[in-house]
Amino acid sequence: MISAGEWFKFERVNASELTEIHQALAAVQQTVGTLTFPRCDQDDVFELIDRVETELHSTHPNVQVIGTFLNSIARSLRAQPEAREACMVLEDAIEHAGFLSTWQSGI
Repeated sequence: MISAGEWFKFERVNASELTEIHQALAAVQQTVGTLTFPRCDQDDVFELIDRVETELHSTHPNVQVIGTFLNSIARSLRAQPEAREACMVLEDAIEHAGFLSTWQSGI
């Protein structure tokens, strides 16, 4: 089991990391709109994106929520070949922010 301290290396995510996460989410949102998977799956990804954006704009972003949802978004997209680039953009944002990357587990 992963302890709370293992999810991120910093207590706070800095402004450049928050910007990178936001840009990654914008790329994912654009990609998801072009994918050929069920609409309900697209809606689920959009809902996760909205939740991360809410955290990014809060006074004290919950880094655990952000890390968990970024991994969940990437995990939802990983089976879609046309979403590979978006997954890698998310991976970069996850890595740069110091979050534990778990979305590729079990592949």
